[in-house]
Amino acid sequence: MIFGLGHLDTAPATFQVSWLEPVLCRLRAYKPDIILTEAMPGEQVMGLEAYAAYHGDAGKYAGPTLQMAKAAQADLHLTAAQALVQANELCKKGDLTAAERRRLAGLFVAAAEPLSAAVQWLRLPAAERIGADGISPALAKQVTLWAGLRNEMASVAARLAADLGLERVYGAGDHLSDVAQPDFAAFKAAVAAEPGQVDLFNHNTPTFRAIPEEAMKLATAAEVMPVLKWKNSPRFAALDADAQWLSMGRSEKMGRVGRQRLAAWEAQNLRMAVAIREATAPIAGGRALLIVGASHKPFVEAYLRTFADVELVSVPALLESKPTGCTE
Repeated sequence: MIFGLGHLDTAPATFQVSWLEPVLCRLRAYKPDIILTEAMPGEQVMGLEAYAAYHGDAGKYAGPTLQMAKAAQADLHLTAAQALVQANELCKKGDLTAAERRRLAGLFVAAAEPLSAAVQWLRLPAAERIGADGISPALAKQVTLWAGLRNEMASVAARLAADLGLERVYGAGDHLSDVAQPDFAAFKAAVAAEPGQVDLFNHNTPTFRAIPEEAMKLATAAEVMPVLKWKNSPRFAALDADAQWLSMGRSEKMGRVGRQRLAAWEAQNLRMAVAIREATAPIAGGRALLIVGASHKPFVEAYLRTFADVELVSVPALLESKPTGCTE
């Protein structure tokens, strides 16, 4: 299941995380065996850092993650890879004590996987969320902040994983493909040269303005379900893909620059699909859930359809369903 949504950290100040409960209730009923997010996996974060001379500053995408990882690595005297190996072993143990969960959280931080550390934090009683057993008080405070962030990765993915008794979430995001992007100044000039391109990017067209859900910004609880149904609909997928991405490929004025930007976007989404396929390999017959920005959804789904032994699950059908105990 590829669950698309707008980034919650850009929602209006009036937005409340508690409004997501009807959605979370349905996602709990789906019972995913693994949950993935748009965050980069720790391996890629550390790889970008190692190849900064080629890829640029990894801190642009994952500054807090990198800072926390380096601090935890120094505390534990482990590399990111060593920390991930130990974290995976501890995950297999099951029925962890509070001390083991704190240790696991520290290992995930060192592995540049702070969202998985947040899952451990959310599974601990509030009184046990302290700096001890391999995680310093300073890092414990930061993990507490991560667990309470108002974004889809913490408010939906990490919260859902904790509710379902999962030990971690998986990063499926990608910025390796950014190396294929066109020069920013050249891209900006190309966009300016194409009349109406910015309006397409911003959905400021008669087609989009005619859709009531496009005007909804999650400013009230009543807007949450209609907006998420719209963002996950085939109609939104087709219109958004055409407006934001395919339009660049056919623009004569944007030319090669537009086509290069489209290529980088496709490469990014293909890497996300590969991350999903790798993560799902051990759970053949199981259920996976990716929480991702809605613009990625049609591209990732298109790639997943080319893989054997993968079945896509309808988000609109899930949101229309009425599992026991779930409200509207």
